[in-house]
Amino acid sequence: MALEALHACTDRTRELSTLSVGQRYRVRLACLLGAWHDILLLDEPSNHLDADGLAFLTDRLRGHGGGVALVSHDRALLRDVAREFLDLDPTQDGRPRAYAGGYEAWQDGRRRDRERWIQDYEEQQAEHRRLTVAVDQARDRLSTGWRPAKGTGKHQRQSRAPGVVQALNREREALEAHRITVPEPPLSLRWPALATRPGSALVRVRDVTVAGRLTGPVTLDVDGGDRLLITGENGSGKSTLLSVLADALIPTSGTVHHLAGARVAMVAQEVPSWPGEFTARQVYEQHVGRLTVRGAVPERDLVPLGATGLLDREAMRTPVARMSLGQQRRLDLALRLATRPHLIIFDEPTNHLSSMLVDELTTALLGTPAAVIVATHDRQLLADLAPWPRLHLTRG
Repeated sequence: MALEALHACTDRTRELSTLSVGQRYRVRLACLLGAWHDILLLDEPSNHLDADGLAFLTDRLRGHGGGVALVSHDRALLRDVAREFLDLDPTQDGRPRAYAGGYEAWQDGRRRDRERWIQDYEEQQAEHRRLTVAVDQARDRLSTGWRPAKGTGKHQRQSRAPGVVQALNREREALEAHRITVPEPPLSLRWPALATRPGSALVRVRDVTVAGRLTGPVTLDVDGGDRLLITGENGSGKSTLLSVLADALIPTSGTVHHLAGARVAMVAQEVPSWPGEFTARQVYEQHVGRLTVRGAVPERDLVPLGATGLLDREAMRTPVARMSLGQQRRLDLALRLATRPHLIIFDEPTNHLSSMLVDELTTALLGTPAAVIVATHDRQLLADLAPWPRLHLTRG
């Protein structure tokens, strides 16, 4: 039953080595859910599952009589099955935070914690700046400001000097005693001002198929500022169609036309393979360097790596081989935004991103003037983008 419900391979004689990564994952998950265990330990169990598989997983976890410890970025799954949360994201004191009361209580609690952290940090920074200015002003008074007008007696100048020196010393002591104890809060997504080409067909697709991957035929136009959700079960050709739209795959039949000068960016399901010894900044410089040499993007239009709030200073200096998968995902998104695309395409955009960043990304997608195409199984994202036009693909 579990094999069928998860759309896994039901041929028990078939060797696992002949299956795709997603198929092997679904077989392993089916074996786990089909057995009885006192405690289930699940790491991102919703990966590689379509809508039917996600519904089956949710029902099994909610009905499990034992304990469940779950690591997931799937917000709908967390909302449906989790009652307590241990949040390992950075905190003001560096300690994990525990929240009870379900998903909404977790979201509200950590939002309040983050707001308090930002407020404490800004107050400490403001006080440090005030004390620094006070020291500078006291030093200025010592060198020039305390001097009386010409003609004043020498003894009057001498009598005022000790008081100014004492004031300077007091301000210095106050500055030295002040300590910055609140660490800098994590960055938030700063979505750049993307371009739009209203009234222009950025991509025209006519009767497109890809042998063995997309039966189609698919016909559609993507104009400037358009929104489109692409849905369908695994194997229906969603990723293939996105690659065609991004001009990364030539179709077997049909035609694809991209508007001259239109900038199209795609954030794929998995991050690209970069040289492991390269830092994030070196990857960025190589990426934009190729684009500017070809004249694909004017240098003045490029978005700096640090401008999006996706990577902090330490992450930008880190070799990609030592970055977490989430940090690599953030780097990939920063690279795609660097070109200020007219059309940005997302294949499972919530993969490997924290729920807080996904919420920020969703808000950005709803408000950007650029055209956006999203393919996802993420139920919460589907609900958030429900008003968008939808193209549903089926397996041939």
